[in-house]
Amino acid sequence: MTNIFASRLSEIKYLPILLVAYLAALMSLPFIRRQKYVIGGHSGELFEDNGKAFYEFLINSSSVSAQNVIWYSIQKEGLPEQINVDKIGSFKGYFDYFTAKCALYTHSSSTDLAPLAFHIKFMQPIRIYLDHGIDGLKKVGWTSKIEPANGYVVASDVGRKIKQQYWHLSDDLIIDTGLARYDRLFEHMKDRKAAKVKRILYLPTWREWNYGIEPSSFENTEYFQKIVSFLRDSRTKQLVTSQHVVLHVELHPFCKPYLDAFKQQIGEIEHIEFAFGNISDEIVKSDMLITDYSSVCWDFLYQNKPVVFYQFDQAKYLNDRGSYLDFDSQLFGPVCTTESDLLVALQNCMSGEEQVSQKLRHHYFTHIDNKNCARVYSVIEELSKNAKSR
Repeated sequence: MTNIFASRLSEIKYLPILLVAYLAALMSLPFIRRQKYVIGGHSGELFEDNGKAFYEFLINSSSVSAQNVIWYSIQKEGLPEQINVDKIGSFKGYFDYFTAKCALYTHSSSTDLAPLAFHIKFMQPIRIYLDHGIDGLKKVGWTSKIEPANGYVVASDVGRKIKQQYWHLSDDLIIDTGLARYDRLFEHMKDRKAAKVKRILYLPTWREWNYGIEPSSFENTEYFQKIVSFLRDSRTKQLVTSQHVVLHVELHPFCKPYLDAFKQQIGEIEHIEFAFGNISDEIVKSDMLITDYSSVCWDFLYQNKPVVFYQFDQAKYLNDRGSYLDFDSQLFGPVCTTESDLLVALQNCMSGEEQVSQKLRHHYFTHIDNKNCARVYSVIEELSKNAKSR
């Protein structure tokens, strides 16, 4: 995955085409109606998450013409054929951005839609920061570089306070609509009945301090060794085998250069799947989550599914990255720092001794329904009306 702010200087190459497209849009402005919705996410590398959810909401809406909904990507290959795509950094991409009614993105408008375009003040569309997860376990280290938007989506008053205190945003810019992708989770929740744990997702997140390490050295990191140790532990094998549970392991995209090392060390273990890819379906299929600091934990809490936190490097993580939450009192599942504690917690969750706290669930989610996208759309309509009345 592209580092959001590491390549600012490389964006200068887009400046000539940006200016040409902006002038073309400026001259076209008296002759067009601003009806387009331009949407992007994950630096144009993935069609998923909240950007995908809102794109599909608009496509299926009777209020918006499908031809006015555009997804931004670095390439069209791998995307469904019916998707209307603009290439990031292209003339058409910039032209559609400057003539759009609204621009929505999950990381930043520069990486997901139109590099450098936010520097131009006139003719900006309504801009909505959809976010790619709920803030909590990971402190954002680049708040001084946050690009301006008309609305920043949060899922609760907890998220609102984080955005105010740490992102230094005014209250009127924060919109408590809930995350777009949770509409899909709610639809699956309606048909889900409480059942024994049969499928567990293990999702260790990335550590910034491991970025760029050579594969041969990566195997010596605590991160690599702890993951491998847990998966190869005879007690892990005994637990999943005796309970007839599938343990599905998904690595972070930054682990791609080290995938062969993981596979070589872990090998083939019965009841343990080792995968690397899109986790959207796995979030729905799995009955429980093991993670350290991944924001996917919120997706499981939303679905009323148990979470176990395995934070073997908690002290270093809090010192080097930091969290908005107190791990001792504000998390919603057992917090383990050793492999033995993790295995005990897993056994307790699988036996039903650990229950999801409904108090915390409603504390962290204002809305538990399938109306999040609709609420975002209503905010856009209200902002559009206010802009026209000025």
